[in-house]
Amino acid sequence: MIINPRVTRIEATLVEEFRHIDPATIGHLWHYGFMDPAIRPLYRRVRVVGPAVTLKIPALDSTLCHKVLDIAEPGDVIVVDRCGDTRHACWGEMVTLGAKMRGVAGAIIDGAVTDVLEIEEMRFPVYARTVSALTTKLLGIDGEINTPVQCGGVTVMPGDLIVADDNGIVVIPPEQAATLLPVAKAKQEQEGPVREKLRQGIPLAQISGAEELVRQMENRS
Repeated sequence: MIINPRVTRIEATLVEEFRHIDPATIGHLWHYGFMDPAIRPLYRRVRVVGPAVTLKIPALDSTLCHKVLDIAEPGDVIVVDRCGDTRHACWGEMVTLGAKMRGVAGAIIDGAVTDVLEIEEMRFPVYARTVSALTTKLLGIDGEINTPVQCGGVTVMPGDLIVADDNGIVVIPPEQAATLLPVAKAKQEQEGPVREKLRQGIPLAQISGAEELVRQMENRS
């Protein structure tokens, strides 16, 4: 087993700023860092923003899924690499309750979870690929905490910033967060004026510039 300490790589003020940024806003600006959309929240109206504590566990052994709760701090997001397993649920009611009591912001599991009704009742944000009644066991065999992992097709490093809501999950390297933030804020602030123009009856293609692009294409043909 590999158990590394928690990694701090992003300022708390930046994390707070990203609480107001939607993943879809970043999706207008970036082409990478977005997890597989098959990893979905268990219920609607969720939002998770925080630094990643990473966890890699084999198919049957969930020992470190319990231990990681001792390492994660309030506001962290636990990101779980299940190494391709989608049959055995490593996360359920008791792990959720332990995480909630610890102040963890949420969990993202590239695999299966169980006890979905209990998790929803706790209103603890959990993202997963699927649901299963077949669970992992405490075997003490293998696993890693705070090492690089793969989750939803994205490499996640300990301390990366996770921004997630109902529309998806994006992973932001801390060294890029400060540069991305003002651009994302400006992009999001544009939405209000666009809505107002649409309500005034102005065509979207005219507002967005698509009309001019079409005209340019026609002139080239």
